[in-house]
Amino acid sequence: MKYVIYLWLCICFFSCKQSAKQISMESASVDDTLETSIVQKSLPELIAEELFFKGKDIFGNVIELKGTQIVADTVIFKIQGAESIVKEDKLLLNTNGQFLLFHLPDFRFEGFYGKWGNGPDEFIYPHIVPAKNDNSLLCYLFESAKGKLYGMDKSGQISAHPFRFDNPEGGFKYSSKQIVNIAPDDFIYADDSPTGKSIFRATVEADTVSKREVFNLGLNSKRISPFSYIGDFVANPNKNRMVYAYKYFKMIKFMDLEAQTVRTINFEREVFDENTLYKINGLDQNVTHYWGACAQDEYVYFLYSGRTPYDVAKDNGKHNFYIFVEQYDWNGNPVNKFKLDQWGYFTVDEPNKKLYLMSTNHDDPFFIYDLPSD
Repeated sequence: MKYVIYLWLCICFFSCKQSAKQISMESASVDDTLETSIVQKSLPELIAEELFFKGKDIFGNVIELKGTQIVADTVIFKIQGAESIVKEDKLLLNTNGQFLLFHLPDFRFEGFYGKWGNGPDEFIYPHIVPAKNDNSLLCYLFESAKGKLYGMDKSGQISAHPFRFDNPEGGFKYSSKQIVNIAPDDFIYADDSPTGKSIFRATVEADTVSKREVFNLGLNSKRISPFSYIGDFVANPNKNRMVYAYKYFKMIKFMDLEAQTVRTINFEREVFDENTLYKINGLDQNVTHYWGACAQDEYVYFLYSGRTPYDVAKDNGKHNFYIFVEQYDWNGNPVNKFKLDQWGYFTVDEPNKKLYLMSTNHDDPFFIYDLPSD
């Protein structure tokens, strides 16, 4: 009896806390029944639905954040493209194929790692892969030009991993895979596909990599170019969730790992026909919506531009630097929207309530933002 009362009190407390944080969404109700979990806070059931919010504000007031610039004790070449990850007291930066490791919170530089080149175990177009279920690793590294996977430990040492992905889909020379580690020898990823873009899952069975399609990310069967569906893919295996945010459409899909339940947050249009989908041209004048994503334990964060590349460049030329960050829970409920006073690439350290942005407009590119407490 005492256990039942205690469980009931815990459920009431969690439900009230979530209700206070979430902004109500039209036709979007969440089942408050909790699944038991001894590892993390459990998550309400995901509801299969498409919510259409064109012209509607679901976040309320935008929170403006001012960053503190950090001067690192090493020279960093101007950032043109960057990925980064924070794990415990380490921040790894991948920029232009170079890996730089820093100690947090003092940003002490620990060294360059990896070697650029086309030789064995060298990197040309590497990507960071979160190692969610291996605490001995800082992350995995995926060399997209060769389909090879590596592990990087917390001291920065890199070693080849026996798991090997197949060749790039669709005949492309370099793989566009965005990969998340689910379990040992179990990876889920977004990649180009015959329908444009899909989510796949690859596992090792009897020393053979087995791949299957989990979900088709295409929006119209007549438009199968993978460039139409470029976006950002992240996942949280501990919460049985994966998310895809489209670059050229203001749309996010929240799914369980098998895509049995899909909840679509659609801010743009109800119908995607062959005349409205993104078309490639010499000068990209399409609005960039989602620019990057970061998966954390409790929330998922997205960089949001809402401008064309031309408009961003024009604003940056006037030193009018800014970009937005949208924060959702793993069921797609809005939590906060932030406006940062810089433009660039980002990662989030949720346990310490920090956001790190790597600016493309400064020789010392690191900016730190304090995130509000729950």
